[in-house]
Amino acid sequence: MSKRRYGTTDPISTAQPTEHHKLVTRILVEVLRGRDLYESEERSRKREEVLGRLNDMVQKWAYESSIKCRMPEVVAREQGARIFTFGSYRLGVHGPNSDIDTLCVVPAHITRQHFFQDLAPMLRAERDVKELATVEDAFVPVIKFVFDTVDIDLVLAQLALNAIPDEWDLHDSNNLRNLDFKSQKSLNGCRDTDSILKLVPSIESFRTVLRFIKLWAKKRAVYSNAFGFLGGVSWALLTARVCQLYPNAAAGHILQKFFVFYDFWKWPSPILLTSIQKDQSLGLEVWDPSVNPLQRRDLAPIITPAYPSMNSTYNINHATLRVLKKEFKRGKEITRKLDKKEITEDQIKEVWNELLKDSDFFLEHRNFLQVKLSTPDEETHKRWLGLVESRMRQLVMKMPHNVICTPYPYYVKHPKESFTESFFLGLEFDLGDSNEESANGSKARKQVNLADAINHFKHKVEYNGIKTDVMKYEIKHIKARNLPEFVFKDDRRPQAKKRRRKKRKKSGKIEQPEGDQKTVKTEQSNGRTTKKRPKIEGDANKDTKNSEKKMKVQLLGKKDGQLQVQKREGKV
Repeated sequence: MSKRRYGTTDPISTAQPTEHHKLVTRILVEVLRGRDLYESEERSRKREEVLGRLNDMVQKWAYESSIKCRMPEVVAREQGARIFTFGSYRLGVHGPNSDIDTLCVVPAHITRQHFFQDLAPMLRAERDVKELATVEDAFVPVIKFVFDTVDIDLVLAQLALNAIPDEWDLHDSNNLRNLDFKSQKSLNGCRDTDSILKLVPSIESFRTVLRFIKLWAKKRAVYSNAFGFLGGVSWALLTARVCQLYPNAAAGHILQKFFVFYDFWKWPSPILLTSIQKDQSLGLEVWDPSVNPLQRRDLAPIITPAYPSMNSTYNINHATLRVLKKEFKRGKEITRKLDKKEITEDQIKEVWNELLKDSDFFLEHRNFLQVKLSTPDEETHKRWLGLVESRMRQLVMKMPHNVICTPYPYYVKHPKESFTESFFLGLEFDLGDSNEESANGSKARKQVNLADAINHFKHKVEYNGIKTDVMKYEIKHIKARNLPEFVFKDDRRPQAKKRRRKKRKKSGKIEQPEGDQKTVKTEQSNGRTTKKRPKIEGDANKDTKNSEKKMKVQLLGKKDGQLQVQKREGKV
């Protein structure tokens, strides 16, 4: 039984697991194993082997870089470099196909230029390395590649040291002294991961819950920091906090409480695993809204535990937070079924599987913005895809205030086109009061201009030294009914919005001509008898195309590539 206090508050409950909670947890693990979320021992050995080979290559690169800096050979051999893992692999929640987030730590004379201009080509020349792509101007610059079937994301931290001693301690905050922001961010990836593991009562329960939460978030399309949802570290922090509040609970019960807790939580109150540390000697900025007014705008702050503490969810916007709240509520309602006294094992399994149903993103919106990418070959494909993906948040964040933009956080492959993918953004237009009139008395034309957001995005992807002429993209508005078939995962399709016929009434009655309202006039014309129905203002049977006021939303293209949305009111 855990007696230590975890977190910044007392636990909600220290109760031991009941037999029912143990049963729920056992079936939870069965569901996870059934979905192939645990890798084999053979695969684990393969990862260790790959990390060993990568370390050898990094050491060779560090030596050659030191020689280039005109260091004596003896000194160059002692400089060395270190590699560390972080993220899901370090936390122990990776699956068979998960990548390994890897940090390369180097002394001061080895620069980021060496990293991309020397190490990247060395890796590319290795026969077991495939699909290598560099993303140099990302928030955290990274080299992405597949090394003997293992995906690697490699980042760099350049220390302010002439050499890295054997006793160098990753967790010593003094190592952050005089670092640039990108190196500090890279180094803290490892420091935060290790801090999380130290701050949870039961690592085993934490890992089981987090495995499920990561899969659930991906299925429900809310797993992506770049698109304004939550990334891996944020989901880990949310999970760890609930583990602190129920230190002795079984994983299945913690998972149920996860949805209850975050459905109840009042954002923007921050989520903290530990108190925020401040080090005056280092003077690094930490998350503190009382000091930094800009941090008061954070919508859902989830704070990293290692110094300097930062908000891991700075990309969240109102649209994505709304989606997250909806998903927390959905999870609470589904897991409430686990409280039934007579629930069977099959019913428990149904609850977990119901939680993991795919998102209905493409059925929930009527308008979309599609960003289609294409390259002619594999060599440029991953590089182009990584660049555009890292810039998509710029498009989302620059949308005008009257456009609710909900991103789908994954690219969708085009099955009949090689090296072609699309990103999709769901759009809702807040065009105000439909009864407003212009100065001349006619119905006002409502417009939403997307040109600024799109031009800003275009500038980010085109003027960065990476894009080449063979890297193509296209941005277009698309109605739900015109979505390509390959975006759907089952037989369901968007339904056309039903329009109700409106009747114009006067004094509560439809105006009719004098005489029998049910009779129809007949006329003799050229020897033929024809029936004519009188034109009746407000007649309920009149063609709705001519009698109803409709609104039309269009995405208009201009010669300079700018796009805008236009809403027209009146008769169509």
